Amino acid sequence: MTVSHSVSERPVAVVTGAASGIGSALTQSLLARDCRVVAIDLDTDAVDERAERFSLDVRDAEAMHSLAHRYAGTAATHVFANAGVGGAPGDVLGLPDGAWQWAWEVNFLGALRTLRAWWPHLRLGRGKAVATLSAAAMTSFPGAGPYRASKAALLAALEGLHYQAQGVGAGVTVHALCPGMVRTDILNVTRYPEASAEAVRASAVVPTNPFTEHVTRAMQHAEPASAFAERVLDRLQAGDAPFYWLTHPESRAWIDARHRTIESSGPPFSDFGAAT
Repeated sequence: MTVSHSVSERPVAVVTGAASGIGSALTQSLLARDCRVVAIDLDTDAVDERAERFSLDVRDAEAMHSLAHRYAGTAATHVFANAGVGGAPGDVLGLPDGAWQWAWEVNFLGALRTLRAWWPHLRLGRGKAVATLSAAAMTSFPGAGPYRASKAALLAALEGLHYQAQGVGAGVTVHALCPGMVRTDILNVTRYPEASAEAVRASAVVPTNPFTEHVTRAMQHAEPASAFAERVLDRLQAGDAPFYWLTHPESRAWIDARHRTIESSGPPFSDFGAAT
């Protein structure tokens, strides 16, 4: 565990998954706005040295709570429970238990653990609790079973937190950030040691489908993470950020289509090319 600045009474903004993708972009944007940033990731060497950098795993409950305790009495303006993994891209029957456990521990428990540990700080700062989910939490598509399931579970838990915060939040707002396509390295699962040979072999046999073809094309033209982070922080600063935060309009057509098929007792939506 490393830290580049000493703790002071100045409020903090907390970002998990701060070394890459959306987390890195949020960290950079917060620093540019003269925020004091607590940046958490497995390896923080790539994180801006102006941040207070901590190398730890969001799956390590003791370390996460110890870090928050280190900042006891310090207000938090923002807590971004952002750390997440795409997980092995296989589907339900083909992936081993370890692939499901990995996504669950990081995407679901890691996010809840972050918000729980820093909730007293959010109350002091009347801050904003933001968890990075995905439009995948509200849509249907083949493949990426652990990713979709963990993000959908996190959405359900955040709905519960939203209700609970009305009584104990003391001004804390809760936001389920559900991006569409943002240009990150999340699809490169081989950079993680958990992407075992077994999981990679299982995912390799998943046939190409219209959704994976769509994602491959769309990612080439996706919004840069830096631009996305600026939009997120601007909306939070404006004070009108919603709970169900659908940041990319193109996601809405697929969400609407899924809801229509549920209401009509139909099969899961599958027209990924048209998205209507």
